[in-house]
Amino acid sequence: MKTVLCLICLLFLPAGLSAQEEKFKAVVREVQEDLGEARKEKAITRSEAARQRARLQKDMEGLKTRVKREKAALDADEKKLLSMREERLKLERDIRAHTGHMKELDAVLRDFARDFSGLAERSPYSGENPERLTTLKDFLNTEKILGIQDIRTLVALAFDDMTASSQIIKRKGVIVDRQGQEVESDIIRLGNLTAIYRENTHVGYLSTSPASGRLLAAASPGWGVGRNLKSYFKGETDAVYMDISGGVAVKQLSRRTTLWEQVRSGGLLIWPILLVGLVAVILVLERLFFLGRVSQNTDKLMTHVTELVEKGDYKGAVQSAEAQSGRPTSNVLKAGLEQQGQPRDIIESSLAEAILKETPRLERFLPALKVLAAIAPLLGLLGTVTGMINTFHVITVHGTGDPRLMAGGISEALITTQLGLAVAIPILVITALLGRKASRIASDMEEKAMALIAALLRDQRLPDGSA
Repeated sequence: MKTVLCLICLLFLPAGLSAQEEKFKAVVREVQEDLGEARKEKAITRSEAARQRARLQKDMEGLKTRVKREKAALDADEKKLLSMREERLKLERDIRAHTGHMKELDAVLRDFARDFSGLAERSPYSGENPERLTTLKDFLNTEKILGIQDIRTLVALAFDDMTASSQIIKRKGVIVDRQGQEVESDIIRLGNLTAIYRENTHVGYLSTSPASGRLLAAASPGWGVGRNLKSYFKGETDAVYMDISGGVAVKQLSRRTTLWEQVRSGGLLIWPILLVGLVAVILVLERLFFLGRVSQNTDKLMTHVTELVEKGDYKGAVQSAEAQSGRPTSNVLKAGLEQQGQPRDIIESSLAEAILKETPRLERFLPALKVLAAIAPLLGLLGTVTGMINTFHVITVHGTGDPRLMAGGISEALITTQLGLAVAIPILVITALLGRKASRIASDMEEKAMALIAALLRDQRLPDGSA
C-alpha cells in the first residue's frame, strides 16, 4: 500500500513543479513592472525636486534682494525719523512760544469780555438783545479756548454796542413794574446809558436785570423829574434828565420808595385793612369825644347837688342835674333825686337801674373795636398766603433767576401782614384805654350815687331822715 502511494506521488510531482514555476515567473514579471514604475516615479520626483529647488533658489535670491531693499528703506526711515524728531522738538519750542502769546491774548480778551459784560449788564440796550448777555458770559468760561471766531463775535458785539450808544429808540416792550408784574409800556432808550418808560400815567427810569436782561422799573423819580419825562414822551421838550452814571443813580433811586408805594405793593387786600383802620379811627374819635364830654365837671356837679339837697332845694338840685342832661352821671343823679322821700332800698334800686342803663352807653363800640382789632391781622395773614401763592406761581413760570419778578408776591406777603399788625396794635391799645376810661366813669357814677344816697338820708325831710 505504501508503495502505491509513493508511485502516485511520483506521477503527480512533475505537474506540481511546472505549476509552481509558472506562478514564480508571474510574480517576477509583476516585480519587474513595479520596479520600472518605481524608477519612473523616482525620475519624476527627482525632476520635480530639481524644479522646486530651482524655484526656491530663485525665491531666495528675490528675498535677499528684498531684504536689502527693505534694509535700505529702514535706514532711510530711521534717518527721516531722526529728522522728524528734531523737527518736532523745534515745533514744540515754537508752540510753547506761541502758547505764551496766546495766553496773553486770551487774558486780554477775557478781561475785555469781563469789563464789557459788566457794561452790558447795566446797559438798557441789553433789554432789546438779552441774548448777548449769555454770549458774553460764555467768554468768561475758563474751560473754553477762545478762537478767531470768538474774537470776531466779541468785536461784532462791541461795534453793535457802539452803534446802539448813538441811537434814540422808541418802542413798545414788556417791563417789570414796581410791583414785580410784567406789563407792556412805551419805552425810550437814550443810547446805552438811560431808558425811560411810560405805563398809563406812570413814568420813570428803567434798569437792566443782570440775570435775565429784563427791564425793571425804578422807584418814582419825583414830581419834577416825572413831569419832565412825561413832556419828553409827548414830544413837548427835547431836554430830558439822563443817568450818565451807567445805572448807578437809577439803582439809588430804586431804593427810595414812598409810603404810598409800599402800601400799594401789598395788593388788593390792603384796601379791606385800610377800611378796617378807617372805621376804627371813626369809632375811636366818637368814643373819645363822648367819654371826654361826659366825664367833665362831675365833682363840681355833685358838690352843687349835695349842697342843694342839704338845703332842701330838691327842685334846684333836679334842675342842676338836668342842666347837663345826656351825661351818665347827671342822669344817675336825676334818677336818684326823683326818688327823694322814698326808703333807702328804693333809692338804691333806682340808682342801680340808672347805672345799668348808662353802662352800655359807656361801652358802646368797644366790642366792635375789639372785633376790628382781630380782623386786621387775619386779613394781613390772608394777604401773606396770597402773596406766597403768587410768588410760587412766578417761580413756576419764570424760575428763580430774576428776584425782581418775585418781589410782587413777597411784597404782598409782607406788606399786608405789616399793615394788618400796624392797624390792629393801635386799635387794641386804644380799646384798652377807652375801656379803662369807661370803667372810671362807671366807678364815678357809683361813687356819686352813694354820695347822693348819703345826702338824701342825712336830710331830715326824708321819712327816716335822722336815721
